[in-house]
Amino acid sequence: MYKNYKLFLISGAAIIFFYFSVGKFEEFNLQKSISACVIAKSKLIKETETEQARKICEKEIRQSR
Repeated sequence: MYKNYKLFLISGAAIIFFYFSVGKFEEFNLQKSISACVIAKSKLIKETETEQARKICEKEIRQSR
């Protein structure tokens, strides 16, 4: 019977950990995707400024979510 409580406690702690870590890594992945897009846009279109490319990429990536 004690083993069952221990299993539920560990499972609950893991679920809580994953819940909080998803939010943290979601924002991190979003920023990395935007950075990669900005670099690609800047290399493909030579006239594009960095800020303009960032706005375009943010708009594209947030729409695709």
